[in-house]
Amino acid sequence: MGPTHRSRATRAEGRSGGRRGHAGGLFGAAPVVRKAVFLLLALTAAGGAAALLWPRGGGPEEADQTVEITMAGFSQPVLLARAGKPLRLRIVNPDSPYHTDGGGWHQLAIPALKVDVRVPPRSSRVVEIPAAPPGEYGFYCDLCCGGKANPTMRGVLRVEA
Repeated sequence: MGPTHRSRATRAEGRSGGRRGHAGGLFGAAPVVRKAVFLLLALTAAGGAAALLWPRGGGPEEADQTVEITMAGFSQPVLLARAGKPLRLRIVNPDSPYHTDGGGWHQLAIPALKVDVRVPPRSSRVVEIPAAPPGEYGFYCDLCCGGKANPTMRGVLRVEA
């Protein structure tokens, strides 16, 4: 008679040492190994979340002052700055995009300093106002609510020595 032929199942059983039903990989590992791997993955996820959510100082979105522009005008009609130093200003626009006059957009324009920043509805932007010599510089929003003809949509940047 010829050589005996073993079935594939029998050959595979021979390679695995006769262990049937062994899944192998992580799920077949000891419970201690599975717990260690789970703990490592959980700590990595928590560390990544903390890195994304933790406040960072010195970032590009840090501002010296904040001004809010709404349909009612500027929250601070007078902004103060030091002469010779740039001013990082956060401009907040809480208005709705459904505002019928201007679509909810607002603007901070300071023509004398060549600043013209437009802020979409429900957002904020940080802008750097360039260093300027002492004096008063008018600013306005001319996108809605009567524009610069409306006294609440105008203000003054006062640069002091």
